[in-house]
Amino acid sequence: MKRYLLGGSLAAIAMFVWGAVFWMSPLPTGVMQVSNDDQALGQVLKAQLPASGTYFVPGMSDDHAAMTRLHEAGPVAMIHIQVEGSPAMDPKVFIKGIVHLLGLALLLGWVLELAAGSLSSYGRRVGFVVLLGVTASFAYDLGGTIWWPISIPWALIGVLYNVVNWTIAGLILAAFFKPAPADA
Repeated sequence: MKRYLLGGSLAAIAMFVWGAVFWMSPLPTGVMQVSNDDQALGQVLKAQLPASGTYFVPGMSDDHAAMTRLHEAGPVAMIHIQVEGSPAMDPKVFIKGIVHLLGLALLLGWVLELAAGSLSSYGRRVGFVVLLGVTASFAYDLGGTIWWPISIPWALIGVLYNVVNWTIAGLILAAFFKPAPADA
């Protein structure tokens, strides 16, 4: 249990620090587009999107012909919106973030423990976690560019963030989750 708590906590903290450095760097914003007028766009979004949630434009309606026509004419968008707004740099978001990363680190520790018998060296354990991260990012970040209107540059930012994040987790957790001496 100690290796879960200590290894998981250290990995979560290191991933949190990486996230802070990465998301405050110019890399993510360098691939984002900027609207012509944020205030006007916000007013239109509030007027047209009545509740917080996820919207697809054109909407998924029963009128398939109309949806097809609008889809082909464009624009096509997936919009995640919080209509009521929120505090910038809300401390609750950071608390949720560290809890999420701790959960991720604990799950990765569990997977490492299950696979430890076939991962005899530190390098193999790190590589295993990195491979899991590459696989997850390939499925989620790059998959989004196929199924949703997500730009490839934005997806690649996600790949970079996630692969480094999982590498950090692997470097830390591999030191805590070693095979039992009888399994080695």
